[in-house]
Amino acid sequence: MSEKKDVAIQVSGLGKMYRMYNRPSDVLRELVTRRTRHREHWALKDIDFEVHRGEVVGIIGRNGAGKTTLLRIIAGTLDHSIGTVDVRGRVSAIMVLGTGFNMDLSGRENILLGGLCLGMTHQEISAKTDEIIAFSGLQEFIESPCKEYSSGMVARLAFSIAVSVEPDILIVDEALSTGDMIFNAKSYARMREIARSGATVLFVTHSLQQIYDLCDKAILLSKGTVAATGDPRSVGYLYEQMVHEEMASLNGSEAPQLQIGNGSSSGNLRAEIQRAMIFDRETGEVTNRLVDGREYVLKITVTGNETIASLSVGYDIRTQSGVQIYGYSTSVGGIVETINSGETKDFLISIHAAFNSGSYFLNVGIAENMGDIDQPDHFTMVHFIGDSIIVEASTTALFPGLVNLKSDFIGSELG
Repeated sequence: MSEKKDVAIQVSGLGKMYRMYNRPSDVLRELVTRRTRHREHWALKDIDFEVHRGEVVGIIGRNGAGKTTLLRIIAGTLDHSIGTVDVRGRVSAIMVLGTGFNMDLSGRENILLGGLCLGMTHQEISAKTDEIIAFSGLQEFIESPCKEYSSGMVARLAFSIAVSVEPDILIVDEALSTGDMIFNAKSYARMREIARSGATVLFVTHSLQQIYDLCDKAILLSKGTVAATGDPRSVGYLYEQMVHEEMASLNGSEAPQLQIGNGSSSGNLRAEIQRAMIFDRETGEVTNRLVDGREYVLKITVTGNETIASLSVGYDIRTQSGVQIYGYSTSVGGIVETINSGETKDFLISIHAAFNSGSYFLNVGIAENMGDIDQPDHFTMVHFIGDSIIVEASTTALFPGLVNLKSDFIGSELG
């Protein structure tokens, strides 16, 4: 564990309880009669974690998991019921779009108000106003009332003010989800810059892509408690598992199983993946090296513990940070497969190697189709193995990016 001086945020035994009343009059009756007329709802319970200086930490979870409540407590805008929160440094928080703004005033005037809310002096705000306007990209609208702004424009202005403070800790609660692509790219770059300066970034998102791209660590909340904390890719897999479990519940199916790496499954599954291997199509040899331009075959061996009449078998390939770059399933290919109880069956899928040099993770999964074949996105996951095969790709071609589309210059005219 790092020295305490490196800890920016320390949360221990944190809990937040709300009193829930059936009707407003019960509040007064409880005060007068001193008889309990409320029920307790713990939005957060037994929360423990620490964030170190310079870390970018993402918080993910389903709606109602307690993400915003947690950030509000850390930002100091909401009291907690039990536990301790130790925040060390100057905090700049974007919790609600336009917090501290007067929507009848202009963007320029709200820069002053927003800056004052964040603890800046008049002199500091004046010195940074031009920089804030330039970063927001709202030069054309800065003298207009903010009530004429779109929600995305308000988000851009609020974020631009918040990051101008040069905070020790930056807290962002999904405020960037309404921004446009260009501004989001600027915002992420600014968040990285803040982290490299030794500050800490803590933000809530539903996007695993943002978690993988930006974060050093991720925290998964579920029903007000910490379900997992650790490297973004592992936590992201667990989040996907939670989503698939909810889908299975809605479909009246058994909960799927997620496992990381090969090995025996734990649990009674309707069907389970026994192994996954890649073969060189030319030599027939097992390999994990994919050479650009060569053909390979992925063999996924599945055992049915029950009969599944409409089975989908597939894989995806992800970068080391967890970004998915390609995926395929039999259902997406318009193919219905079946597996019977007690049957072990091989499913063969072709792979045309077209990746840039580097290491990738290949994940395999099986699912039950819940609709017709023309609805490949309506399914319940049965078994998923993350990091089933570590793939080493190689190419002699020179190109930016991850996938080789083999483009060629064909001239200046079509013909």
